[in-house]
Amino acid sequence: MSEAETIPDTEQVLVIDDLSVNFRDEPAVKHVSFDIQHGETVALVGESGSGKSVTALSILQLLPYPVANHPSGSVKVDGFETMGAGNHVMRNIRGSKVTMIFQEPMTSLNPLHRIEKQIGEILLIHRGLKIADSRERILELLQLVGLQ
Repeated sequence: MSEAETIPDTEQVLVIDDLSVNFRDEPAVKHVSFDIQHGETVALVGESGSGKSVTALSILQLLPYPVANHPSGSVKVDGFETMGAGNHVMRNIRGSKVTMIFQEPMTSLNPLHRIEKQIGEILLIHRGLKIADSRERILELLQLVGLQ
């Protein structure tokens, strides 16, 4: 089993504590803390340039490191500290434990493809579901976030 597969189940699926992000020596995000409980749907909301995307990209370690750095903070996924985790561990977490849909034209859901295809890809690749099981789970997920 990989390190990501042995992450213990907890009620808090994501805990961000005192997360700060700098680009070189310039602060971009200062002391952000929040947690997400099992079954919750969360949106980061704020003005343009407030640090929403930088915070989200930090969770999955998708920032341009080493230009980006974290002077403080902790990111725990299912109780497992991911700050400083290697690329192999993070690849196992991305898409399988943590998935984000950014509300940006170049990184959000693609209007040229059916939503079933885009969500289904995650379920087929990372969860190993069969197509019929994937379709059923997609409908459940859409209902969970209030889409019919």
